[in-house]
Amino acid sequence: MAKHWDSLIKLLVEANKQDIVSLLLPGAKFERELNTEMQSRVLEADLLYVVNWNGSEVIMHVEFQKRRDGNMGRRLWEYNAQATIISGLPVCSFVIYLQQDGNVVQSPYNIIRPNGRAIHLFFFDTVKLWEIPGDFIKQGGIEGLLPLLPLTQDGVHHEVVNDMIVSLNNAGKSDLLPLAYAFASLVFKSAEDRDWLRKRFTMLSEDIFEDAWAYQEMLARGMEKGMEKGMEKGLREGRIEALREAIMDIVQIRFPEIAVRAHQRVYSIDDLDSLRRLNVKLSIAKDAQEVEQALLSNTSNGQQH
Repeated sequence: MAKHWDSLIKLLVEANKQDIVSLLLPGAKFERELNTEMQSRVLEADLLYVVNWNGSEVIMHVEFQKRRDGNMGRRLWEYNAQATIISGLPVCSFVIYLQQDGNVVQSPYNIIRPNGRAIHLFFFDTVKLWEIPGDFIKQGGIEGLLPLLPLTQDGVHHEVVNDMIVSLNNAGKSDLLPLAYAFASLVFKSAEDRDWLRKRFTMLSEDIFEDAWAYQEMLARGMEKGMEKGMEKGLREGRIEALREAIMDIVQIRFPEIAVRAHQRVYSIDDLDSLRRLNVKLSIAKDAQEVEQALLSNTSNGQQH
């Protein structure tokens, strides 16, 4: 599961470099990534950007953490010291915690002599997403981070997901909807919430997922075995459930006397095409007998798949 988080957050940030810079260093401007040769010598830091901050070049160093790490202070210090020595630029280090997991290491990290005098005193910044109000992520200039809304304060609510979808569309960021779905699916735990989440994203156009660069990139990277199948299965199940409910709405309104029998037959069909055909037939059916014939026919077809 940790690999899911790591791949998702890096994919989001790589596509929205200025947004993450603006979140952590307001007023700073992204210039470039620390070059590959330097990065290879700085252990395996998650993010190293050269930014212009108040007219000066500095390096913004970020580590993303799903869980607390008792060694985080030392890790950040090692990355910071190496990046400073190699680049000759001042380095600002941040750790972003994605999900609450007990107490985290606090700044500063220090190494002291036996007599208590400091040898190294290193300050870093800590960002806990679950403590950030959702409205902060919605501010202008960092719209590319909207998929993180479910991770923010009070973010695990249906209305937050609805707001996230609307906000992404309004900001012209609908390409990020696959990432938004993926983040939400990682924090919505109950079967009821996950069922709702599938249905909510099923309501969106299928083309949004198939054509979005984020979805294609997620598949191309193969973020984890089964990621593609899992997302496709979730969306397919959501579409099947939505069609079943639509069919039953028609039956309840037009032919309530056969609703009980129809429910059993409709929910025995798990083939998407069969349900689509049945939806059309029931919409134009003249009487209950015609509906029952259609149900019997489609139930047989659906069970053959």
